[in-house]
Amino acid sequence: MRFYLHPINPEIRLVKQLAERLQDGALLVLPTDTVYAFVTLAQNKESVAQIQRIKDLPKNKPLTLYCRDFSQMSGYVRSQGNQLFRFLKEILPGPYTLIFDAAKSLPHYAVTKQNTVGIRIIEHALIAALLAALDLPLIGSSLDMAPEGMHDFEEIADRYESRVSAVVSCGDVPGEYSTILDVRSWPPVLVRTGLGEIPITMA
Repeated sequence: MRFYLHPINPEIRLVKQLAERLQDGALLVLPTDTVYAFVTLAQNKESVAQIQRIKDLPKNKPLTLYCRDFSQMSGYVRSQGNQLFRFLKEILPGPYTLIFDAAKSLPHYAVTKQNTVGIRIIEHALIAALLAALDLPLIGSSLDMAPEGMHDFEEIADRYESRVSAVVSCGDVPGEYSTILDVRSWPPVLVRTGLGEIPITMA
């Protein structure tokens, strides 16, 4: 199934439908502020397994947790200092994936062998609306195609519609991966250069 939502003000009725699908265990293809991604609720083990099958990922490769805000994020990471918190307030929400030490509350498929977790607070109207409606974190992974090829929604839908519950259009995506920062120490360590600018604090 294909959904078409307004890119700035996603229709409440459609957001509710998508949230209900996620609550029922669905796997969706959603736009983010960087690329299209496979997304489900973090508690949906079978849909997480489906992402791993589609992308041919090893079961021990973690997915990224999508949190609504700092308050929700704090429940899944070990405590961080005030300096880091001020830094994160400057760059989030935005196109960054942050590597934290993981809290014990996280499922194993969100945590690396080093007991770290990748977390995003995404600047996208649909993701924000779903997280507000669900009050639970989402978990996801980018589609198994080149990011620069993620501009044609109909092509994406043709490719994945039969393998997920729904493929959703809600504005164009930049087609570039997020910048990854390891924030377990200060200053943060740049792991991958992506769409997010390197903060002047780290320069």
